[in-house]
Amino acid sequence: MTIKTILRVSAAAALLCGMAAVSSAAQEKAPAPAPKATAAPATKAPAKTYVDKLTYPKLHPITMPQVVRETLPNGMRLILIEDHELPLVSMRALIKGGKVAEPASKPALCALFGEVQRTGGVKTMTGDQVDDFLERIGASIETNVGDTYGVVSAKTLTEQLDKVLPLFAEFLEEPAFAQDKIDLAKTHLNGMISRRNDEVMGIARREFLQLVYGAKSPFAREYEYDDVDALTRADLLGYQKALYRPDNVILAVWGDFKAPEMKQKLAEAFKGWQASGPAPVFTEPAVPQPKPSINYVEKTDQEQTTVLLGELGLRLDDPDYPAINMMSEILGGSMSSRIFTQVRTLKGLAYGAGGYMVPAYDHPGAFYFYTATKPHSTAEAIATILDEIKKIRQEPVTDEELKKAKDGYLNTYAFEFDSTDKIAGRLATYELYGYPADFNVKLRDAIEKVTKDDVLKAAQKHLNPDVLTVLAVGVASKFDKPLSTFGPVNTIDITIPEPKPKEIIPEATAETLKAGTDVLLMAAKAAGEPALRGLKNMASEGATTIKTPMGEMELKGSATFVLPARLYNSITTPMGAMVQVVDGDKGWMTMGPNVRDLPGSAVAEMKRGLYTEAGCALLLQQALEGKLQGQLIGKTQFEGKDANDVLVKIGDGALRVYVAADGTVLGTRQRAQTQEGPADVIEVFSAFTPVSGLKVPFESVQKVKGEVKSSSKLTSVKINPGFSEDLFKKPSGEEKK
Repeated sequence: MTIKTILRVSAAAALLCGMAAVSSAAQEKAPAPAPKATAAPATKAPAKTYVDKLTYPKLHPITMPQVVRETLPNGMRLILIEDHELPLVSMRALIKGGKVAEPASKPALCALFGEVQRTGGVKTMTGDQVDDFLERIGASIETNVGDTYGVVSAKTLTEQLDKVLPLFAEFLEEPAFAQDKIDLAKTHLNGMISRRNDEVMGIARREFLQLVYGAKSPFAREYEYDDVDALTRADLLGYQKALYRPDNVILAVWGDFKAPEMKQKLAEAFKGWQASGPAPVFTEPAVPQPKPSINYVEKTDQEQTTVLLGELGLRLDDPDYPAINMMSEILGGSMSSRIFTQVRTLKGLAYGAGGYMVPAYDHPGAFYFYTATKPHSTAEAIATILDEIKKIRQEPVTDEELKKAKDGYLNTYAFEFDSTDKIAGRLATYELYGYPADFNVKLRDAIEKVTKDDVLKAAQKHLNPDVLTVLAVGVASKFDKPLSTFGPVNTIDITIPEPKPKEIIPEATAETLKAGTDVLLMAAKAAGEPALRGLKNMASEGATTIKTPMGEMELKGSATFVLPARLYNSITTPMGAMVQVVDGDKGWMTMGPNVRDLPGSAVAEMKRGLYTEAGCALLLQQALEGKLQGQLIGKTQFEGKDANDVLVKIGDGALRVYVAADGTVLGTRQRAQTQEGPADVIEVFSAFTPVSGLKVPFESVQKVKGEVKSSSKLTSVKINPGFSEDLFKKPSGEEKK
């Protein structure tokens, strides 16, 4: 039964629960994902309507709540805002540091810290006990670490504050970092690494940030499996001790309380927390101007090209930012922007396109221009965006464009202050970065004063099409013109580095290769050599029970396996019927009317998995035909039984086959992608039954780290029943991205 091959696809459970790709979490300074873009019909520019003539009265002034600022004796700065509308109290502590303070040699430290600081519990409660406690009283405590600061936040009913505040203080002062939760978080991070190339916008954002800021910059660097594996509890404790100290914390508290009483409560809660030694010193990372470049990422499972263009931008407090804000709104910030109008409305190249300058508080932000278009309009879309970038530097924008951009900003300005949560968060952020408390008012006033000449001068000064970074993700062979039309092309390899092997395999020798191959030939004879030599295809039916984060799930289905590299799986899941197809180097999935190409890495993973089907029938067949060899590693114990350990190289990977003295293939072990990242997947065969002269294991179990992840039972197997080519014709359903 080949249903079990789904377990070898990264994020298989996510694929079962929904065909839509899971979007990556939004990154600071990164653009919003472009809407799906296949081909919009070309239309004329929209005619003006009465809506364009509407006028609006001036907005009422925003009334700010009273803000109390205090500093506790231990140096912790407080921002207190009373809000008695609801019986709630919220707390948000900002700890200066973040990834900027992360050692470059430990790029996964902040990601691990931000998760385990909360899940690892405190001295008085385990993380699970904290979950139960907070759930009972309707409260929450969360932790995270960003580019330049860490966060510990809490929300509680006013009546439960005295229970939550001491726990909140413990998470700030002395989290426990329980080892079991560290191990669990490492598994989670490895799973994220294994899936990071599944979603195209995640790839584009990640690679674009590395191109603009540099791969080693804390604003862009990535971590790998070995980085996660190398981290220890001592690393987390060291980071905690260095940065989490009261004189490095800004604590905003807002809600249903009296400010003097709250200050007293906070002073009592944190009285035992004292800073010792010199305060941490933060050096702003250098952000050199990147060289202009044209970059390409091959993503063969995409039906469109995702494009990002940009360059370094400004800090939020740059005097030119108000004019740049208006310029980027006119150029690409809305559905009436120049880029959107040209790319979609007039040329019909995409459903979405745009761009904007995203500032940062303490370092240069970046300009982003984006679209997603058909492969055969890739160059045209890039050229169109470049033309609009050049034009806005050549002559002033129109009065109408500037008015619309200002109105758009000013009409949304009030929404930045429509809750106490937003006000408190903004004030704490300003305090962290040393901005004045009324910065947003000054920014609003500056934007109101921006002129057309200001926009032109700012565009000419800060937006330079000659130094742009251009990134295209897709299939270059389908582009209308080569990317080299725009300059020399740098091809980016996004292959995820495998973790360093912990087992040292001895070099193969003529003797060990002969001995290993002899073991495989012995296994082929035991399985039924004549049947193996004549095996062309097989059909099977049965059921597989898999373990998912949601519990056990039984999948029934049928499969057709055409040797050596064609597989058709029809699977019945609780969410409906699903079909998986691998045909050589291509693969796709269908569920209902939806069709999705499998990533190339998943196809390769599944092809390797075919070598273990029916008790390694394909592998033994190719051994008989002299197409592969085995290397005898030695004698070993496999699931409590004596076995010969044979290593077989298959493509870029390797498979360990365990063969008993009588030639029975007991099982296999191979490195594969799982939901937890790369791991050794052990498959154990049993219930061997003769079918047309071939001994087939009717039962099998897959294990990862000693835990059973799936178990399969076959009800029917047919050898060489034939098949229809229609099985391998990709349906023309709706492509889901």
